[in-house]
Amino acid sequence: MYLSLPPNIQRLIDDRLASGQYASAEAVVAAALSALDHVEHPDDFEPAELDQLLDEGEKSGERIEAEQVFAELRSLSDAHRRGKAR
Repeated sequence: MYLSLPPNIQRLIDDRLASGQYASAEAVVAAALSALDHVEHPDDFEPAELDQLLDEGEKSGERIEAEQVFAELRSLSDAHRRGKAR
């Protein structure tokens, strides 16, 4: 498959390749499509599963600052993307 991409999109791909996180342009596109799929189909949870998990979290008594949670999620996401890109 051959795609003709506008310069701004090509620049985004080139930036990702230059970062060393991706081995090829194909890996960048695959990661982008995977992220898009997660955005368009966020129902990775069974019905009521998310509510159950939130309820368990509230009952655990542990409080974690939101920024810490987001930082950990970003870290996990980055590690996941690096693993898929190789």
